[in-house]
Amino acid sequence: MNSGRFILHADYAAHLEAALTALAGSVPVFLGNPHWSEADLAEACRQIPHGTETVGGNARAEGLSPCDWPHAWRGRIMIPTGGTGGRIKFAIHDQKTLQAAAHALRDFLVERKLPAKLHCVVLTPPWHVSGLMPAIRAKETGGSYQVLDGRFKATDTLPEVKLPADGTRVASLVPAQLSRLLTHAQGELWLKQFDFVLLGGSSVPPSLLAHIRKLRLPVALSYGMTETAAAIAVCPPEKLWTEDTPRGHSLPGVRLEIHNGRIFVQAPSLCHGYWPASPFSSPYDTGDLGDVDSAGTVRVTGRADRILSTGGEKVDPARVEAVLTAPGLAKAAYVFGLPDETWGRLLVATVIAPASLETALRQAAEKLEPAARPRRYLFVDELPFDARGKIDTEKLGGLWA
Repeated sequence: MNSGRFILHADYAAHLEAALTALAGSVPVFLGNPHWSEADLAEACRQIPHGTETVGGNARAEGLSPCDWPHAWRGRIMIPTGGTGGRIKFAIHDQKTLQAAAHALRDFLVERKLPAKLHCVVLTPPWHVSGLMPAIRAKETGGSYQVLDGRFKATDTLPEVKLPADGTRVASLVPAQLSRLLTHAQGELWLKQFDFVLLGGSSVPPSLLAHIRKLRLPVALSYGMTETAAAIAVCPPEKLWTEDTPRGHSLPGVRLEIHNGRIFVQAPSLCHGYWPASPFSSPYDTGDLGDVDSAGTVRVTGRADRILSTGGEKVDPARVEAVLTAPGLAKAAYVFGLPDETWGRLLVATVIAPASLETALRQAAEKLEPAARPRRYLFVDELPFDARGKIDTEKLGGLWA
């Protein structure tokens, strides 16, 4: 038996084909990001068992092998999470967890009277769960998938969608992609080719929500993570259009709970743990903050690991960002803490807005407690997101250097 594969193809289609081939052959496989920094790639190679075959790259795996490698790992797929400022980890999935995730979304859409066959476009990198799952959803429901260029450059013609019409057409986007699409002359029409557009990866700025509502786009907010094989809760379009505070409806088979303000999940799509030997307890602590109501719908308010201590006070950056992005203020904002000898962490805000708005932003922040008011502002044309829709913390730190 093959000792395992480490996929580093930069081409989306080649990466997907290699991953799906490994899954079909029950060959254990690690997905790799061909654009990892040198340090991140070295960390990945340190973890992946020595002798694992590298496909689409020249990196050499140097890690220690578990005593039952590779036989007990047949059919396992290790999907990376972290990186870009965080330590690389691999979530351990297999065909059953990926199938469960695909079937849960299919069943949710069928409940909405949409066809069970899902035809999907891949618009994000397949070495992330957001780019892998569209192909898995299509495969598991008898549909087809198409790999498209999701950069949506303003000077380029939007990619042609060639999906069959006998099923539900699904696209998965991150907010930065949707924002770029909506600046394109044909963006609205392009989006309305789809029956369902899953929007996830990061919080959605109020200005973008307003645009979705105004155009009545078929956009649904999704909540999920690498550990759950993407979406576990969805706020469907008609709810997103009308509810002031969107809430995600749990997908079939998913149970969400709140303990001390943190969201816990039980789901058949939950991975087995982190490579090689960090199993999860059930329910799993997502590390997200929010609330779950009696109907099982969820509202996510932030990340527990983003809570900052500044001057001895605890601050949730998500609360600050909500104030700074109120109507008429910043288009988007990201608040974090810079190391500071006096405060421990100096609260700063990177905002998409003209510098002339600084006074208005500071006035708006006056409604917050003093510790939660940003001390400094940096005005930019766009925030540095990675392909998953997550803030690239290394690039963001470079802007403040």
